[in-house]
Amino acid sequence: MKPTWKIGVIVAAVPLIIISVILWGSFKEARYDLVSLPSNGVVLNDEQETLQFQKGHTLYRSWNEDQLIAKNDEDDTRSKIMQSTILYLDKDALMFTKSVPVIDINGVSTKLKGRQVYESKGASYQYKDSEITEKSVVKLANRQYFLNAEATLYLGGKEIKKVSKPLLLIDKTGSVTIYENKKKSRYLGHMTLKVNDETVLDASNETYTIGERKIDLASFGGTDNEKIVVKKDEKEANDKAASDKTAAKDNQSSDETSTKNESANSGLNATKKYGNEIKAGSGSADTGTNGSGNGTSGNAQKDLEEIDNYEAVLKKIEDLNKKLERNIPVLRIGYIAPGVTSAKVNYKYSDPNNTLIGVTKISAVDEKTGKTINTHYGSAVDTEATLTGLSPNGKYHLEFTYQYDLGTDKGIQEVKMKSDSFTTQSVSAIYQMQSVTSTSIKVNIALDAQIEGIKRARIKVKKVNGDSFYMNVGTNFINGNGELLNVTGLDPGTAYQFQTIIEMKNGETIELNSSEKYYTMQSTVLRSLRANLSVNKVVQVEYDWASTDYTLNQATVELKDEENSEVDYKIVNQEKGNIRLVPITDEETVDLEAKLVLKTTNNDTKESKTFEYPIEQDVQYDKDAKLTISLTPFQTEENNTKQTEEAEQEATRNAGLTTKIEEVLAPQNATYDMKFSMQRKAGETYRIAFERRPVGTSDSWTSFSNKELVADETGLVSYMEIISRIAKETFDYRIAVYDTKGALQLYVYQ
Repeated sequence: MKPTWKIGVIVAAVPLIIISVILWGSFKEARYDLVSLPSNGVVLNDEQETLQFQKGHTLYRSWNEDQLIAKNDEDDTRSKIMQSTILYLDKDALMFTKSVPVIDINGVSTKLKGRQVYESKGASYQYKDSEITEKSVVKLANRQYFLNAEATLYLGGKEIKKVSKPLLLIDKTGSVTIYENKKKSRYLGHMTLKVNDETVLDASNETYTIGERKIDLASFGGTDNEKIVVKKDEKEANDKAASDKTAAKDNQSSDETSTKNESANSGLNATKKYGNEIKAGSGSADTGTNGSGNGTSGNAQKDLEEIDNYEAVLKKIEDLNKKLERNIPVLRIGYIAPGVTSAKVNYKYSDPNNTLIGVTKISAVDEKTGKTINTHYGSAVDTEATLTGLSPNGKYHLEFTYQYDLGTDKGIQEVKMKSDSFTTQSVSAIYQMQSVTSTSIKVNIALDAQIEGIKRARIKVKKVNGDSFYMNVGTNFINGNGELLNVTGLDPGTAYQFQTIIEMKNGETIELNSSEKYYTMQSTVLRSLRANLSVNKVVQVEYDWASTDYTLNQATVELKDEENSEVDYKIVNQEKGNIRLVPITDEETVDLEAKLVLKTTNNDTKESKTFEYPIEQDVQYDKDAKLTISLTPFQTEENNTKQTEEAEQEATRNAGLTTKIEEVLAPQNATYDMKFSMQRKAGETYRIAFERRPVGTSDSWTSFSNKELVADETGLVSYMEIISRIAKETFDYRIAVYDTKGALQLYVYQ
């Protein structure tokens, strides 16, 4: 290719690359299926840790199918959650990140709506016509289930605890994490959940048995499939019989009691499977200090060194024991329950010939460093051990060492085996604000997993961008029940955060997640203030005022017109946060400025203080009503032109330019029409009162006539009263308008 062609290709490619980068960046930031979360709640993040969210946070899906929750549009507020999971909302409501199948007890599958709120309705959850019935199972993803029922949890045939509507997360190793009531627990072993004698969920095998019907939950992916609902057949019975026969030799002695216990829970299938088979690791039989290390039993143990599969190890020991007069003890692990800083293991021996001697050494080994963290020594009759001193979210395995003596010249032999790997639980703090004042916050603090070996727990209270202090928490917090913390002495109108700090007995300090920002109230705060004109022409002033330092004694309003003159008013009614008043102004329309005036007393000093809050927007006061007084027509006296001109000049001098000439020329016994009109809603009824007071005085207004009026089909309310000339010249007039309940609406002036 010529150099010029190469340059041309490169130059042409540059804009394409730039455009591609821009489009890719835009696509990468694209957000889909946005939902503003309707209430506070919790959800598991992508690392199966508890994540709190608040009402108004945004749930959305990114370009690569990640499910995210953001406090706002800033990048650093995004938290990734599991792609298909449950959001636990307040008031026991659920939301799913995507559409998922729910399987009822008949094996019938239906689709649940994603990103919709399923509200609790008794034992069910409902959204419109979609329902999660009691005892049904929601399949969120592969090895992820939600059981809508109360159940008893069994591990290795042993009853562990009661659980309520658990979320089950089953990993490939057979570990099961249970999340319920905002609490986590993790188990390694064969898990079953017994709803009742007829209904059993086998979590490890992903089957749901209801009476004679067995539902294969693993087969569900969206559509119904009849093959997943089958009856127990003879093949299953034969398989079970064969399995029982194979294990009969190992169990005929010391396992008889255990077999009886397991038969009581035969529907649980509790001992057939241990996850995806526990691994014995590097099994070995090092010669004890009192043995020679050679012989049949030693060779047998050397054979076991090459076997990793736990079930294969047990089978090999069984084969070896068939050739021995006295049997090698077999250690069987029931389950491992990892905590945050500890791990509990359940185990038992099959030792029909009592060849087990000494103690069982159980060590917890950190797989990252290879160091032994803690060691427990158990007697031959012990079946459980708890290893402490572990770290949260750490990967460990257990190593078992026990000794036996077959009564031969080989002396004491030693067996070593290790469990499958397990991960301790992570732990998160859950903060729920209960109440807040200007100087205090009550917050309930709990952990989503219980921690063993706590020396002390404290809550760090930090003023955002400021100082911090610590508060101790008591036994309620440490034992996992949570604690209501009342934090006092805070600054008004300030943001605070809480962080849980745990000091362990082994010297380790665990700093947990911080809370959201919680704001104290201002000591005196006006949350809202507005004024408007109602349809009945009454000015309404609404306010929301609160104070922890002052007590409100009186609330009043100041009104001013466009010329900045004060406008009087009459209060129609007044209650907390609301004042309804009628301005006293002879203007038909006027823009009113309003100011809220609050007279208070300091709670501590008892001193008086007045708070004034101007209302930003003027009130456009329009009465939409008129009152006119005019000479009754055809009452002017007959005068010549000269008299008329003189009368006009006199009227101009004495009465001003606004005086009509016909009024000047009216006879002494003339009458006047006093007309009232206003526009309202058709068919409404009003009561009007004609009021008057002597001209040029500030005396009280007195009513001299009352009428009940109804708006016609056009909405016009009108009435006319006839008065004499002397009455007109002696008094000023106005109309007071009332509704049918007697509430004042407005004053209309001449």
